Amino acid sequence: MNNSTFRAAGFTLVELLISMILTAIIGTALVRLTLSETRFMDNQEAWRSARGVSRSGINRLVSDLRDVETGGGVEAAVAGGQSFTVRVPYAFGVMCSHNAAGAGSTTVSLLPVDATMFNAPGFSGFAWRNAAGTYVYQTAGVALTTPGTPGNCTAAVPRPVAILGSINGSPAGQTANLTGTLVGGPPDVGAIFFLFRRVRYEFKASVAVPGRLGLWRTMLSGGVTEELAAPFDNTARVNFYVLNTAAPQAAVPGTLSDIRGFELVLNGMSERTPSGSTAPKVANVSTSVFFENRPD
Repeated sequence: MNNSTFRAAGFTLVELLISMILTAIIGTALVRLTLSETRFMDNQEAWRSARGVSRSGINRLVSDLRDVETGGGVEAAVAGGQSFTVRVPYAFGVMCSHNAAGAGSTTVSLLPVDATMFNAPGFSGFAWRNAAGTYVYQTAGVALTTPGTPGNCTAAVPRPVAILGSINGSPAGQTANLTGTLVGGPPDVGAIFFLFRRVRYEFKASVAVPGRLGLWRTMLSGGVTEELAAPFDNTARVNFYVLNTAAPQAAVPGTLSDIRGFELVLNGMSERTPSGSTAPKVANVSTSVFFENRPD
């Protein structure tokens, strides 16, 4: 083997240096690509987390608010739109009879309703629809007894009323006795009644995510409080649709019965700050819910 053959079988120092430089360049590019992909996936996960917070809040709010009645459904609201109280109907029926003695006792025949929802705590009162088509709310001195007195519905005086939901094989309804003086009443047999719960929604300091904002739901009759979702951005709030205006307003109207619905501004946040960012991600999510029995 001569010297020229030996040199051809190996690498020169220049070749080694070039290969090391190329390897470093390619390695750096791969590291940057990996870090970029990691940051991208981290940001995407933060966005998903923020949107998930918004969706959690929307689901529960819409479930409660879609049946709120326009005339007296909103009981209170504070400036800033981060706290409001509504009367949420959870069972509907018609009046069978009324005994005005003492505090008064009214028997109603209720439509079928989910048993878990019906038996949950929080009964706050009832409302009935008068001849003018306006709901009158009863909150003072009220009580609910179930089952009620079926005979008050099936008796022929003044006229019999069917036990709702027990016809044609549908899930059976039930009767209920309501105690409380009917202001401006009593109405005629067959008047529409509903039972309601007073529910307060608030955006306030979170327990689940300390230092951040959470959405809270409080059943005012019974004192049951739960944090529905967190964290939210400080801009989370509700705006108010007033009378027949197309755009919501931030200010609470002077007359709460003028409110026709809410714009839910549920700007959710990610719990952590993703890599490459200086703050948690915020998902700007809003939707609108309009109340029942809108006159305009």
